Amino acid sequence: MGRAYFNSAVKGAIMGASMTGGWLLADLLLPEPWGDVVLFAAMAVVNVGIGWKLGKLYDQQEAKEAAAAEALDAKSAPN
Repeated sequence: MGRAYFNSAVKGAIMGASMTGGWLLADLLLPEPWGDVVLFAAMAVVNVGIGWKLGKLYDQQEAKEAAAAEALDAKSAPN
C-alpha cells in the first residue's frame, strides 16, 4: 500500500475542513442554549492552543534562519 505525501497547505486545508465538520457536529448534538456556551468555550480554548503552537513554530523557524545566517556570515568573514 502506497503512502500519500501532501504538502503543508493541503494538510492544513484537510485539518481545517475536518475541524469545521467536528464543530458543526458538536453544535448539532449539544442542547440549546448551553450547548452553544460549551461549544464556544471549547472553540476558544482550541484556537488559543493552535495560535500558541503556530507562534512557537514561527519562533523556531526564525531561530533556525538566524543560526543559518550567522553560520554563513562566520564562513564568509575573513579571519
